This record gives sequence, structure tokens and C-alpha cells, in this order.
Amino acid sequence: MAVPAHHARNEVSFAMLRKPFHTIRQKLMALLLIVTILPIATSMFISYKATTESVTREAISNNNRLLSLGKTNTLNYMSNINQKSLAVYNAMNVPQSLYYILEHGMEDEVFPNDLTDVIRNRNLLKDHLYNIFQSVSEFHKVRLYVVKQNTTYLLWADDLKVGRHPEPLDIETTKAYIEPAHASHNYGLDLKSSPDDEQVFTLHRPIIRAPSDELLAELSIDVRLSVLASLNAQLYDSGKEAFYIADSEGKLVLSSPIGDKGTSLGVQEESEKTPDNKEKEPAGPGTALMDTILLSGEDTGHFEWKQDGFDGIVFYDRIVTPFMDWYLIKQTPYQHLYSTANSIAKLNTVVGAAFLGIVVIATLIISIRFTKPLLRLIGYVNKIETGNLNVSIDIETNDEIGLLARWFRSMMGKINHLIMTEYRLEIASKTNELKALQAQVNPHFLYNALQSIGTVSLQNGDTKAYSLITSLGKLMRYQMNNMDDTVELRSELDYAAAYLELQKQRFDTTLEIELRIDEASRDIHVPKMILQPLLENFFKHGFQHSFEEPSRLLVSSSLLDEPRRLILTVSDNGGGMDEDRLRELQHELSMAGLQAASHRKGEDGDSGIGLRNIMARLRLQSHPESTMTLSHAQPHGLSITIQIPLEGGHET
Repeated sequence: MAVPAHHARNEVSFAMLRKPFHTIRQKLMALLLIVTILPIATSMFISYKATTESVTREAISNNNRLLSLGKTNTLNYMSNINQKSLAVYNAMNVPQSLYYILEHGMEDEVFPNDLTDVIRNRNLLKDHLYNIFQSVSEFHKVRLYVVKQNTTYLLWADDLKVGRHPEPLDIETTKAYIEPAHASHNYGLDLKSSPDDEQVFTLHRPIIRAPSDELLAELSIDVRLSVLASLNAQLYDSGKEAFYIADSEGKLVLSSPIGDKGTSLGVQEESEKTPDNKEKEPAGPGTALMDTILLSGEDTGHFEWKQDGFDGIVFYDRIVTPFMDWYLIKQTPYQHLYSTANSIAKLNTVVGAAFLGIVVIATLIISIRFTKPLLRLIGYVNKIETGNLNVSIDIETNDEIGLLARWFRSMMGKINHLIMTEYRLEIASKTNELKALQAQVNPHFLYNALQSIGTVSLQNGDTKAYSLITSLGKLMRYQMNNMDDTVELRSELDYAAAYLELQKQRFDTTLEIELRIDEASRDIHVPKMILQPLLENFFKHGFQHSFEEPSRLLVSSSLLDEPRRLILTVSDNGGGMDEDRLRELQHELSMAGLQAASHRKGEDGDSGIGLRNIMARLRLQSHPESTMTLSHAQPHGLSITIQIPLEGGHET
């Protein structure tokens, strides 16, 4: 069973509505959600970014200030330690001074004095070391190595230990330096008591015989590492940030990492002993991190770092003295840096989610209530399309949808009324067609009669009458041909020539006609009956019968390039047209809606109507940009020029 066409269209339409985002309800819901979610989400994102940037700027400023403070405190403390080590050079020429004892070798027990002098000198040396030891509370051990005797004196916990080394120690430098963090040891002495596990850093100061560079001894002071931690405890948030001190070679002096020591700093932790039970050199920051700091060429600064499990900002400041080159380094993870911003973002997210939930519910309610009348109207339209034209459209809202429903009711009333008159109109149309067929009988009869009269005239030798009858027959045959809307220009010219032949016979010698036709233009297609009305316009309104000056009529055609177009001109030397009427008619011809003007008469009667009708047919049947220009001929008369673009026009 065949499905009605309108039912098939309905199925297609409803199938399209079932697709995602094809209904107004779905589009409205999507639009409302977008215009609410997008601004809220954008606002939250911008707020979060602005907060994080502000926090970052503030953190950079605060950390640079804190590291500068830590640098000052550490530098002051280390300068004090260095100053204490220089006490060896106090009172150099006094016999009981430490320098004097070292310079004269009085500390050795094989000195050629008696044992009493040895004991006295050793006690004196102990007193000097003890004074240094007591000068700073954080000193853990003080050790003096005498080069000439290859002997080490170690003061630890008020007890002086003395021992010789099997081989002389190799002291490579004559300048003071800091040994990085390490476990405290006995400096190679074979003591019964084992060394403790105290973490220390050591200041080594070579003692030189002035003014030469001869090395007399080396003074080493172990300083508890905890003092550096105490000095810099306020520079970082323990457990959340990392702080450490490393020398320029990357060796670790102090470490306070996040979590387990050294696990997330990019710092290689040292082990206290190697497999052969020898102490290893303390390790330091990872190569990549220290290289980044050293290659920056700056003594202070910061940079972003993401490596070895750390993601955040690294701040650093350099401490440079003649005896040390240290870097204070602080690592602040983004997680800690943005903790406040993240808390605000979470709060905004919760609040935003609550508001979005309300918005979604409100959007659903609004969309359903807004589109419900539309869905009802679609249902009514579907019933009407099935043939039920008396359906009652019951939508009484006061908005645009209600207005549309009322207009739809009014339209259906008009449709019902039109359907009632449709059959009468169809019957009238058939009647008119019949009358038109009957009306064609008379022109055919007249044409055949003219042919017979022309034959009789020719048989009687009246060639002039035969020529005129032939011209009139051409006119009638051309008008009777209703099959074509457009014809070749040659047909229009032949028709115009026949018309002018009859008019010339009428006005005899008082009419001069000139044709200037471009032969290439004869094959161009133009709308039918556009030249004859222009010629007729001349005889109705422009022709002046005068024995002093004959009336002249010029018809010309030409083809122009760039752009290619056909030019038709009809000009005369008649009475012409006044300037105001010329401008008015030209304005009407240039209007787009010319067909509307064709239903009224101007002051020139049928002249304006005929020109407007020609212009309308040119634009409809040839080219929408066709033009007709009216101008004054010289010395008097009227010139009408038609331009027809040939691109896209009816051309062969």
C-alpha cells in the first residue's frame, strides 16, 4: 500500500527532530547552559590564575628577602668562626703564645729540655686550644696537626689526645677552607674511645711561618651542624619546603628535605661508610640542579624546577668569603605555594557546582515551559496536513507563540475561504482559455485575407500596394507567434523595418529613417517586442510634421567589450521631453520594482508605461543589470539607449 506524500514528509520531519540538537528545546537548553556555565567557569579559571600569579609574585619577594636574611646570619656566624681560628696569630712574639710554641718546636716531648718543660709546654698548648674551644659553644672538637713532628693534638670534651701519624699528612693548600658536612671522626688517631656520630662541618686553617710560606701546622675546628639548622630554621616551612646549603662543587653542607632526608631535593645523600669501611666524600645537590644555578651567572635568583619528584620554584643566594663559597638553596613545591589558592578554588568549585545545579534545573523548567506551546502547535499543523482543516488551535499565550497561533488560525480561515472559491476560479480560467482560442481565428483570417489581396495587387501590377500589404502581414504574423519570449535581434529589426515601412508610407517625404546595425549583433537574443514600442513612442509623442525640417529617426545597434554588452539606440529630432519629466521617468526606470509602477499612468500616458514594461522584461528575460537611459538629443529630440550585459544573458 502506497504511503501518502505528506505522511512521508511528516516522517522525515519528525526523524530530523529526533536527532540531537535539532529541536528548539534542545538548542535552548544548550544555549542557556553555555551562557551560564561558560562565564562561571571562565571567572573561576581567571580568578584562580590571578590568585596563583599573585601568590607566586609574593612568594618570590618573600623568599628572596628571607634568603638574604639567612645569608646575613650565616655570614656573620662563619666570619666569627674564622676570626676565632685566627687567634693562633695573637701575640706572635710572646714566648708563651701558641704561635711562638709552634714556631720554636717547644711542643715536642723530645725537645732537649727536661720532662718538666715538656709537660709545661703541653699544658700551655692545651690551654690555647681550650680557649679556642670555649670561645664558641657550638665547637665540637679542636684539632692541631704539627707538620714538623707529624703529631696531632685533639681536644674533645676537655680531654687532650696526642698521637703520631705513621706517615706525614698531605696538606695541599695554604689557605683556610670549609670541609662540608660529615660525621665527626678522630683525625686518624688510634684512640680507645670510638668517635661519636655528631654531624659537623670543619674549618681548616693552615698556620704559616711569617713572612714565608712554610707550613707549621694546621688548625681544624669541628662545628656542630645543628647551628646552621638553627640559624636558618625560620627560612622555610619544615615538612612542606626543603632547605639546604651546598658548596660550589655541589657538596652538601646542610640538608632539610621534604619527608625523608634527600628524597625529593635532587640531592644525592652520602653514606657514612664505603664497603671497605672508609668514609665517603659528602654528596651534594644533583648535577642538573647545581649546573642550572652555576650557569645562571647570578649570585641570587630563582627558577622553576621539575625533576626528581619535585615540581615547584627553587630560590638561591650565594655566600662568598675567602674561606668558603656556599649557596643557600630553598625549594618550594607548587602544592605548598598554591595551597591557599587551591583551597579558594575548591570552595569556588563547590559553590559554582551548587549554582550550576540550580541553573540546570531552572534551564530544564524554562525550556520545557517555553517550548511546550510550540510542540502543541506542531501537533496541530500535523493534523491540518492530514486534511483536517477544521482543527481547533487552542493556544492562548500572550507571547510570540500565542501571536503565531492566532495568525495561524486566521490563515486557516483564509485557506478555507480560498478553497471554496478555487473551483470557480478554475472554471473561469478554462473559459478564458477557450475564448483565447476563439480569438485567434480572426487574426488568422485577416492574415490570409491580406495575402489574397496582395496577390491580386501584384497581378494588377501595383507593386507598391503589394509591398505595403506584405509589411502589414509580417507585423500580424510576428504578433501572432506566442511561442517564444525571446528572439534574435534580426527578427526584431525585421519587424521594426516592416513597421517603419508602413509609417513612412503614411508620412511620405517628411520622415527620414536611418538604420546603423552592427552585423555581429543580429544573432544576439533579446526579449520580443522591445524596439517597436520605442518607435511607436516617437510617432505618438515626438513626431512633428514640418515642411521646414523633416523628422529624422535613427535606429542603431553595436557590441562593446569589457564587459561584453549589446547597445541599442533609438533617437529622433522630435519635440523631446521636459527636464523634470525626463528625470522622473529615468528614476522610475532605474528602480528595482518596476512592475509596481506599471499599473499607473504618468502625465505622458502610455509612453511611461510602455518604457517601464520594456525595462521590466529586459531585467526578467535578459539580464538583471540591463539599463535604459533617456537623454536629450541635439539640437532637440529624445534619445533612448538600452544596454544589455551579455554575460549570463540570452546570447547565441
